[in-house]
Amino acid sequence: MAALTDPDLLFAREANSRALARALYAGVKDLPIVSPHGHTDPRWYALNEPFPDPAQLLIVPDHYILRMLFSQGLRLEELGVPTLDGAPGETDGRTVWRRFAEHYYLFRGTPTRLWLDHVFEHLFGIEEPLTAASADRTYDTIATLLQRDDYRPRALFERFNIEVIATTEGALDDLKWHRMIRDSGWNGRVVAAYRPDAVVDPDFEG
Repeated sequence: MAALTDPDLLFAREANSRALARALYAGVKDLPIVSPHGHTDPRWYALNEPFPDPAQLLIVPDHYILRMLFSQGLRLEELGVPTLDGAPGETDGRTVWRRFAEHYYLFRGTPTRLWLDHVFEHLFGIEEPLTAASADRTYDTIATLLQRDDYRPRALFERFNIEVIATTEGALDDLKWHRMIRDSGWNGRVVAAYRPDAVVDPDFEG
């Protein structure tokens, strides 16, 4: 079965330019990661619990995925997102994953698709393209791995060679998770980064 990703992904097609890109990449690929905008929840590192299921990890919190699917007629509640009035969305992770897989073709050619295929192959060892037919197999593979200790948040942080990662907090966010990380004795560096959207946007309600 062909791999989902190409080692020369995003490199130039012209031979000399591609050779230069390969050389530059080889010189930096093993350096520690400094992530100023990490798209991660500090609660993950504070509690260091297993991720609940593939949908809760990869779909429900990802606004890029949700926007695409919403634009094509899916309701957010169908994708596991609670409504503003507090009504729960779909709570079964496998059901959410199947809906996502049925519409995965929509992401063809997008950065989201490039990133997800990379994650599927290089983090979870999946080489089968995600489709409606492969949805359950992919879900089961990821769900099984997420229960292992080496797939908990702190273990992944260390495996990815992250030197520091910044989470994103609003003006009123409680920093208790950051305090818990600091007090835990773990040496991973997770810092808070202020996101001022709610303060500078005059149309923001809240």
